[in-house]
Amino acid sequence: MKNWKFKGMYLKKGWISPAYVSTDDNGKILSIDSHSSEAVDESVEGYAIAPIPNAHSHAFQYVMAGLTENIPKGHQGDNFWSWRERMYAVADQVNPEQMEVIASMLYAEMLRLGYDQVVEFHYLNKDSNGQSYNNPNEMAERLISAAKRVGMKITMTPVYYRTAGFNQGPSEAQRRFQYESTDAYFSQIEDLISKYQDDSEVKIGYGQHSLRAADVEETKEIFAYSSQMPCHIHISEQTQEVEGSLKHLGARPVEWLANEVGMGKNTNLIHSTHITDNEMQSIIRAKANVVICPSTEGNLGDGYFPISDFIEAGGRWCIGSDSHIGINPFEDLRLLDYGQRMSKQKRNIMLNGRPGDSAAISYDTIFDNGHLASGESKNDYFQVGDDLDALIINSHSPLMTRDANDGRLSTIVYALDNSAIYGRIKSGEWLVKKGVHIIHDEITQDFSKTVNDIN
Repeated sequence: MKNWKFKGMYLKKGWISPAYVSTDDNGKILSIDSHSSEAVDESVEGYAIAPIPNAHSHAFQYVMAGLTENIPKGHQGDNFWSWRERMYAVADQVNPEQMEVIASMLYAEMLRLGYDQVVEFHYLNKDSNGQSYNNPNEMAERLISAAKRVGMKITMTPVYYRTAGFNQGPSEAQRRFQYESTDAYFSQIEDLISKYQDDSEVKIGYGQHSLRAADVEETKEIFAYSSQMPCHIHISEQTQEVEGSLKHLGARPVEWLANEVGMGKNTNLIHSTHITDNEMQSIIRAKANVVICPSTEGNLGDGYFPISDFIEAGGRWCIGSDSHIGINPFEDLRLLDYGQRMSKQKRNIMLNGRPGDSAAISYDTIFDNGHLASGESKNDYFQVGDDLDALIINSHSPLMTRDANDGRLSTIVYALDNSAIYGRIKSGEWLVKKGVHIIHDEITQDFSKTVNDIN
């Protein structure tokens, strides 16, 4: 048993300050209180908040972050589709060993900055010739191994990908992504379920890359696979995608999915940037979840998701880091919020004019719905019986020296930078301390070589 003292801890009911937490030998919480008569084993000069699930990740794309902020000679302009060609060139090079190294570095950085679980939307599953590895789940298991190496919980989500576009066949550029059939895909999903069903750190999801990545019958088959597992799909990210759906399916992407396939509480719609009011209402009626990736959507020029209207109508949403051009969840929340503040020329747009706290509503939403997107649910940020998993904010950071509880969460979400994040506790043990992961040197050395081998 260990007795902890924190400057404060944020629960659903609000801050308790100070906060006394006792844990058993496995790091599970035995008690949480604002008073204690027990001797304190470790006093932490920081505020404990719950880490956030990252509901959308393409780990291999981390290695190219920062390298596409230019227009190559001979090219005119730049958009999502030209960025995609450069991404394909990187995807062509990554082998299983490099995948594990890249993901280890990425996941360690996510942990350092405030995430604790990642939904890995996985489609780089074949070798460089487009052939299956001897173990068809080689790449997926490398990602899982990376997560376990650094202490990240993972929802491994292989997604179906066969066609290059609406009414098209497979593409040579996408050969590493494609499955031969839904049978082959389901076989790999079931193999992962069998291998990891007793592992509390690993969950399995499923889904489809996008509507354009499969034909109509395949899409219906994929979405019918399970109502119990989280199902993920990219949708309505770009206007060109919407136009293609209208031409070939006779309806907009979300409209077609709602009318022809159906959505449910386990459905997670990635981006959903270009949706109509009717499509928004269909998402809300189905209790489906939208996963917004603000830094990637901003970087790719996707457009604004109508977040304030969606909140006003009662929609579910959470966030992901996607291509990992940014991996701080609080910075992504600010970008999401500020984009529409500028568009609407109003403040606190998350509240739609009602009294409340913008940070509290956003933090609560991305925590609850992020866990559902990961395939689990939580009743509180911290509760007896759960592991003590906490992100520690330095109480000596200038703006955190205020004594009042009011405004503390808003300060963390809206006003601090990365230097204010002191560390990360996982299952009652320090995983990140003073801003440094416990195996930082080891994984950084491996990553440095890999990042210079890929161009």
